[in-house]
Amino acid sequence: MQHGWKPAFKTLAYFMAKGIVGALLFPYFRISRRGLERIPKKGGMLVAANHISYADPLILGISLPRRLRFIMAADQFEKRGMHGFSRLMDVIPIKRDGSADLGPIRRALRLLKEGQAVAIFPEGQRSRTGTLQQPAGGLGLLAVKAGVPVVPVAIIGTREAYPPGTHIPRPRKVRIIVGEPMSFPKSAGAEEVALRTWEAIMALFKAEGREDYLGQNSNGDPG
Repeated sequence: MQHGWKPAFKTLAYFMAKGIVGALLFPYFRISRRGLERIPKKGGMLVAANHISYADPLILGISLPRRLRFIMAADQFEKRGMHGFSRLMDVIPIKRDGSADLGPIRRALRLLKEGQAVAIFPEGQRSRTGTLQQPAGGLGLLAVKAGVPVVPVAIIGTREAYPPGTHIPRPRKVRIIVGEPMSFPKSAGAEEVALRTWEAIMALFKAEGREDYLGQNSNGDPG
């Protein structure tokens, strides 16, 4: 657990940024939210959402009531203009190449066990096709080892508002749909947790009539 003035300063900075960014993005994207009452009010949890746009972390952060520590690809974390802000927001950078870098994993586990909320995109990177991609195993590893619930979230609209290759976001409507928290036994495997979370996110899209976000995965097969 961190001590001193830095945690309090970062918490203040997070909620100040959330207020400022929210004042801009809520009206611009006409953000609507459903299912916020399903989010545990306290205790460690993993928020798992689809990822199509650079806008996803910002919109997820301003839309959910609890403070989120995002897991981000290290190459994005190190980008000019992102590094300082990401450090201030307590972003956890993890390498994409799968190389052994246990520090960020340990940090995420510590935060979860301390009762914090950590946000992860199970696909591991932005979808370039505009549809849900096969999940990686990092989500399952964290959920099982930390013993925390996973909250599935569907982000609808950022594909149209700010797709890859776009420099200026378009004023399109964005929806955040929160699913029921899921708990897993210690005996569950990382792949099983990732798959069940993936299926829960798919179900949220189907319930909204947005199978177009699922592409070839609409039959429920992640492979």
